[in-house]
Amino acid sequence: MKNILLGVIFIITFNSINAQETEILKDQGAWFTLINKVKLSNKFYFTNIFQQRRVDFLSKTKGYLFAPSINYKLTPNVSFGAGYMFYRYFPNGVSHSSIHKNENRYFQHLNLSSSAGVFKIANRFMFEERVIDLINTNVTPNVIEGDKYVNRFRYRFRATTNLLKLKNNKYLLGRVSEEIRIRFADGITEPNFDQNNFEALLGYNLLSNSTIFAGYGRYYYMKNSSKYVSQNLLHITLSYNFDVSKKKS
Repeated sequence: MKNILLGVIFIITFNSINAQETEILKDQGAWFTLINKVKLSNKFYFTNIFQQRRVDFLSKTKGYLFAPSINYKLTPNVSFGAGYMFYRYFPNGVSHSSIHKNENRYFQHLNLSSSAGVFKIANRFMFEERVIDLINTNVTPNVIEGDKYVNRFRYRFRATTNLLKLKNNKYLLGRVSEEIRIRFADGITEPNFDQNNFEALLGYNLLSNSTIFAGYGRYYYMKNSSKYVSQNLLHITLSYNFDVSKKKS
């Protein structure tokens, strides 16, 4: 298992290094994320994610997304679920669409958690079916004409640990996360490792049910065969949990 994990990390790191060698367009940005988790029962829970993405650091909106999902906990370390995401693209950034466009996305994911020494490890495998607006650039002004359907696979490795015990007996948390995304040209054929997301964050438990993380992220993707985009990001993520399941007497 350790050898498999090391192999995955090597592949991801190698892909990231190659990405750095082929960057063309660069930008600064910030992603602000709000995550809600609602426990419905001992097995079922609901999750919702809202995220705003900024470019030119904080001055312009690149997009926002809304992603609810329903999930089932198979064991304490294994869960899976399905959901829907709406993404709104804005005509801002170094590689932007000419007008606003939308994406409707359907996804299924499997989550595996474990421990390795002082680290809590989380692996997420996700498959997405994406329906993206198409822009007709042959007319002025540009207009939306139809859409396209594409598939994508995502794998994320995340490690979280307690870094430093504070005077109030709480901990300063540390987290690193690496995700690769594989886009398919047709169905699930012609896979392309076209996207890489890295995060290094510091966190703090605000309350028993809420946590904030903030830090650095690097978002890399291939725009087309000759253009690559790299963003250095400020990440701020606030998450909080609710338990609405019935309590046993």
